[in-house]
Parts: sequence; C-alpha cells; structure tokens
Amino acid sequence: MAAQVRPIYHLYRSFWASLDLLFPPTCGGCSQPGVRWCTHCQFDTQLVSPPFCDRCGDVLLQPGVCNHCQLKPPHFTAIRSWAFFAGPVREALHKLKYKRDISLGIVLAQPLVDLFIQLDWDCDLILPVPLGLARLKERGYNQSDLLARPLALAIGIPYQTNGLFRVRETRSQVGLTITQRHANVSGAFQALSRSVSGRHVLVIDDVATSSATLEACATALIEAGSTKVFALTLARASSHVF
Repeated sequence: MAAQVRPIYHLYRSFWASLDLLFPPTCGGCSQPGVRWCTHCQFDTQLVSPPFCDRCGDVLLQPGVCNHCQLKPPHFTAIRSWAFFAGPVREALHKLKYKRDISLGIVLAQPLVDLFIQLDWDCDLILPVPLGLARLKERGYNQSDLLARPLALAIGIPYQTNGLFRVRETRSQVGLTITQRHANVSGAFQALSRSVSGRHVLVIDDVATSSATLEACATALIEAGSTKVFALTLARASSHVF
C-alpha cells in the first residue's frame, strides 16, 4: 500500500507558513517577493520523466537497465530524481546550500514526498547523505537533512542522522571527472550495523551527478548489513549517471 501523508506533516508546513507572515519570503528560483516557490518557477522546472534506467535513473531512449549498470551493477537498488539541475531548481538548491536559505527545505521536500508516494518503495529507514565534519562546521547545517527530515515526517518512516557517516573528508566533486568522483568518495562512508542491518534504507541527497556519492553510501550500507538501498535526490545534474 502506498504511503500516506501524515497530519503532523501538514502542521509542520503550517508552522513554516506562519513564519512567512513574520519574515516574508522570496522565491527560491527567481527571488519574487512574497512566496518561497512561485508558479512561474514551478512551470519552468524540468521534470525527470521516463524512460530512464531502472537502477541508476539515467535518462534512456527506451526503458530497461543502462549499459553501465549492466556491466557494473551498483550496490543501490534504484535511484530516482525529481527534476533536472537547471533553471529555478539549480538556483533554489544554490540558495539552500550556500546562501543559508533553510526555509527552502520544506518547499523542496514536498516533491520528494510526492515522488516517494508514487514510487511506493518498501523502505523502513531514511538517512541523509552526511557531510564531513569540516564542511558541516563551515556551513552550519546539512542540506540533505533539510530535505530528508520533512520527508520522514510526512510518511512516518524512522529517520536517523547518525546511521551513516563520513570516515574521511573529501574534496568537492565539482569539476571532477566521473572516474575522479568515484575515487574521491570511495571508502569515505561507514554505516552503523546496529542501525541499518536488515533494513531497507532510503538515502536522500540534493543532487545526483555521477551517483558516485550515492554508490559509496550504498556500498557502506550493504557492507553493514542493509538488505536494500534506495536513493532519492531532488535534482539530477547529468545525463550520464553511473
């Protein structure tokens, strides 16, 4: 049975809406005053639509499993993304990630709630992709947590922030080749067996580009005993994912 949105999630959204009365927002995509996500930016969002790879979610010409996943099956069961990393979505995530516009978290989490309900995946634990300690200290928050926490609240699946963690700092993935991205995050994560063993885990991140980070997370989770690992990202930044 597909998940249903819990009433407490609507109360949570109402709380953020009440803050808008005190601190009028601007649109995450175009900075239009008075709204967090305007209808124009909603219209301009480029949604990821099928056909795409059944495993990595990469866009294909026809349904099935892409050559990359056939040649090197990933540890994750499936990755899906809501929209392409372009236009207003790119701008909104930039504000969420680098401009401390944390109020965008509740707005951008809603498409993930809708997507998860549509997918009807059998998951019993939600984890955000963790930041390294240095980056977390610098930024003050984890943007993936701002997306994952409302999703967990909406659908009632247990949520943890410490079931998966980084065991070493990594450089930014921006500007790296696919091979360099995988090498950069290989072995960078570890999962707690007592938290994830036997679980069907849903990992949340903001953007999938090469999916190297999500594959590294899935590898750590499977090694710690997770039965399956799924992943949702708000955006997809590349047509070649894995």
